[in-house]
Amino acid sequence: MPKHTRALRWMMRLGFVLALAFTLFFGVKTTLSALYWNAPHNRDQVIEGWMPLGYLGRSWHVPPEVIAELVGVDTSRPRRRSIAQIAEDRGVPIDELIAQITAAIDTYRATQND
Repeated sequence: MPKHTRALRWMMRLGFVLALAFTLFFGVKTTLSALYWNAPHNRDQVIEGWMPLGYLGRSWHVPPEVIAELVGVDTSRPRRRSIAQIAEDRGVPIDELIAQITAAIDTYRATQND
């Protein structure tokens, strides 16, 4: 058997194993994410200071951009800032920002139900 054919087979096997590993990794990651966000205790969680807008949006089923816009948060800044960091940047108490976010979510949901 020619040497280059053997090397080609090993490269094809390696490519298959890598493709399988990536498929399994992303499949498991997607499944775990779906299970987490569909669990009842992860829906409409009590808003806390540690939560970033993206997490909050997923929990409350509201696009994070909508929350940011309705509350007046600068969307050009990094997205993973927590509510506590946003409140600190704006110079407002966390409870006040949480109240604004809650009102924004209520407003969004009211417009979606119409």
